[in-house]
Amino acid sequence: MKPIKIFSILLMLCLGIATAATAQPAAVKKAANTTFTLTTFDAKGSILSTSNGVFVSNNGICVSTWKPFVGAMKAEVTDNNGQKYSVETILGANELYDVAKFKITAKTNAALFAPSVVANSAAWIVMPSQAGAPIKANIDKVEKFMTKYNYCVLSTTASEKYNGAPVLNDKGQIVGIYNSNGTLQSATDAKYANDFVLTGLSQNDPTLLQSGIRIALPQQPDEAIIALMLSATKIESLRMATINDFLQKFPTLNNGYVTLATKLLANGEVAEADKTLQQAIAKTTAKDEAHYNYGRLIFQGVTTAAIADKAKAQGWTLDKAMNEANEAYKLNPAPVYKHLQAQIVYTKGNYQQAYTDFEALTNTPIKNPELYLEMAQCQEKLNASNEAVLALLNQCVELCDTPYMETSSPYFLARAQQFNKMGKYRDAMKDLYVYEYLNQGTLEADFYYLREQIEVKGKLWQQALQDILIAARLDPAEPTYCAEAANLLLRLNKLDEAIIAAKQAIALKDDYAEAYLVLGIAQCKNNQKQEGIANIEKAKNLGNTQADSFLNQFK
Repeated sequence: MKPIKIFSILLMLCLGIATAATAQPAAVKKAANTTFTLTTFDAKGSILSTSNGVFVSNNGICVSTWKPFVGAMKAEVTDNNGQKYSVETILGANELYDVAKFKITAKTNAALFAPSVVANSAAWIVMPSQAGAPIKANIDKVEKFMTKYNYCVLSTTASEKYNGAPVLNDKGQIVGIYNSNGTLQSATDAKYANDFVLTGLSQNDPTLLQSGIRIALPQQPDEAIIALMLSATKIESLRMATINDFLQKFPTLNNGYVTLATKLLANGEVAEADKTLQQAIAKTTAKDEAHYNYGRLIFQGVTTAAIADKAKAQGWTLDKAMNEANEAYKLNPAPVYKHLQAQIVYTKGNYQQAYTDFEALTNTPIKNPELYLEMAQCQEKLNASNEAVLALLNQCVELCDTPYMETSSPYFLARAQQFNKMGKYRDAMKDLYVYEYLNQGTLEADFYYLREQIEVKGKLWQQALQDILIAARLDPAEPTYCAEAANLLLRLNKLDEAIIAAKQAIALKDDYAEAYLVLGIAQCKNNQKQEGIANIEKAKNLGNTQADSFLNQFK
């Protein structure tokens, strides 16, 4: 009798399993074809996280959880048939509700959204068949968020393994995206994630920036242009992918072509830049812009020393740049095109004509500080008075928007240099301090050396010493800064410090005559006469013309 009893129990268990399997509605079983497994990877290619998700369109739009994407540099989905697809772009995410929308390049089976959700109804949590069997759940409570989306509290035995999987009703329609945090089981409305819309500013969205996967371009051209500009801060691969995406989506707009050409030009790829710019002329609707961009980048290439030879080899000349600017102006007499013409005229050496052209532009809507700076440069070339040049530079500063931004800094620098030329050292210093403030953390040693030189002329020894020490710290391999520091320390009668600084300069350049002179003077004044005279004589032998007078003084 015992074997019969055991057989009966096994039969009942098998029947139970069969009953549970058939309890799944056919629509729920079929919906497995709309699900996928999500795998994300770190920078080294190691698996970072796994989750689940659901296709919500027939062209590869996916909804899943966001957490797996944090720190990820790559991601892929595996559909119900075992096919793997790389995640192409992120389309939106919300960290609070832990949902994400993204895209793969594939034809997909889309799940349908439930038109409504009611409490105390049955649901199913579904993953790809190979990942696990559907698990039944009960919708205990339905709450609204953002007025139109549903947040469901569930009771179910499904573990965190099912996170990201769609929660479906008996008709196989999506109720939400499953999430279990160990104490609470819930479903966030998938329609909420599906409604994510990117803007241009999404490129700087703090949530989306937690992932290294490319943020997609917005659908609207104006927003896509903003996104294209903001992508300039991204790593090379993401930047190029964004540019190529823009060219594919908006082939009649100039923005993609000029962005790519500018990047190619910066890399010295003049021939490829030329090809891209000619494509813009052929394909874009705004032909005037295309000709202008071509002329502007030719001008840039010709006047940039690092690529001037390559530009010449490509047939780029100032005359060619002018021809493109003229063509743009012929199609649309915009002041900005006239501005490029004037810049080319200046570069060709016709300063009077350039001045006339720049001045004429001050009566147009593009009146700006740059025009007055260019007019000042023309006047310098025409040997105008210092006062006339200064008046134009004053106009530059007056036209700058306040509060001043970094973009205003070149005008303060130009005016400071003019003040220096005119012997107005304290005025020059004021402008240089503004320049420093507007460029905080980005200035190099040569700026502090420039300011130190002006401070010396103004007999502001302490400020000068401070600046030359900054220069020496920023560029410790440059002997000039050490020698100049030694000279200032000597002026301030800080003899020990002057000796140390002069020796540092000599260590960097062993034939530095001026450094030997300062070292020798400091030593003589510091009761090291023998060593001092020897170093002054060394300075004389190296060609220093002042050495003799000091030898006469100390011998």
